Amino acid sequence: MKYKYLIKIFTKVLQTKFEIEVDKEINTVEELHPHIIDFLGKSDIDWEQNDLQYNSTENDFYITYEEVTNGSGQHGTVRQETETRV
Repeated sequence: MKYKYLIKIFTKVLQTKFEIEVDKEINTVEELHPHIIDFLGKSDIDWEQNDLQYNSTENDFYITYEEVTNGSGQHGTVRQETETRV
């Protein structure tokens, strides 16, 4: 079984998001790290300006991830294809 995840990386200035597909379910951020490193190693990252304002004295970035079951997550919500959306 394949698992698909939507990953979002935010820095204080830039943000990016991408999807990965893996064979094993990801349960911790530590399991996610190798996939993020593989993605960041590519030169085709599409960074956008981050308009979200946050102040942190400890971290200059944060990462979110969510499992996507049927279609990409949009606006923080995973949306499934239904009769009304098709």
